[in-house]
Amino acid sequence: MRQAMSSFPASITEAARIDGAGELRIFGTIVLPAMKPTLAALAIFMFLGRWNDFVYPLVITRTPEQYTIPVALASLQGVGTTDYGQLLSGTAIAVLPVLVLFVFLQKQFVSGMVAGSVKE
Repeated sequence: MRQAMSSFPASITEAARIDGAGELRIFGTIVLPAMKPTLAALAIFMFLGRWNDFVYPLVITRTPEQYTIPVALASLQGVGTTDYGQLLSGTAIAVLPVLVLFVFLQKQFVSGMVAGSVKE
């Protein structure tokens, strides 16, 4: 986010200041909409980091009813045997929220990837 904000053209914000816009208006109507692809990528990565968090929920939770999905999936792996059917179905369920989030933010995410590829 810092890099995206620092690479934002200063001439655009200066033009808005000359037109009489305040700092909050410049940020809300000019800078923030231009940062949508960056915010979408940040949202996906932040959600993925929290969704796949393993160590903290493993330490904090006390009963199997409180387990998060990664901790529950790890508990399905036994010492001698592993039920791969349960493990793979649990993994498919764990992927669904991330997939739904990506589908909703796909437009901003893809536009951010190709934004710098075309020179005008």
